[in-house]
Amino acid sequence: MAVSESSSLVDFDADAALSAAHEASDGAVRLCVEYTPEEFHTLYADEITMALYGDDREEMADHFEEVHSFVHVDFTERDLFADIFRGAGEVRSFVTYMDDVTFVRILVGQQGLFLTVDPETDVTAVVDAAEAELD
Repeated sequence: MAVSESSSLVDFDADAALSAAHEASDGAVRLCVEYTPEEFHTLYADEITMALYGDDREEMADHFEEVHSFVHVDFTERDLFADIFRGAGEVRSFVTYMDDVTFVRILVGQQGLFLTVDPETDVTAVVDAAEAELD
């Protein structure tokens, strides 16, 4: 059972960014969550993601709450990189590669979009497509 909901939390067009990321990844987006430092909202979770939680949305939400408790790291890391590498431009996103999944965090001010994609996905294409919808 997949989850698909409209954006209701962030100021940017998270729905359009998700759609663009999904298209750029050839359907490899598994999860999309919009977030702020205070809260998060799941926009999309495919059947593979839901199966990790036994199709239990409450269990998934509990896990996401745990993950969200560390969201301040995204904004702290952005500020750190901006301070240390002053001539490199704005920090816009972070990518974390793991064995079975790639995590993408796109930041817009004090808000963000968290995506998971298959490990072989062209992450640059996903970020570029999503960011094109944020301008």
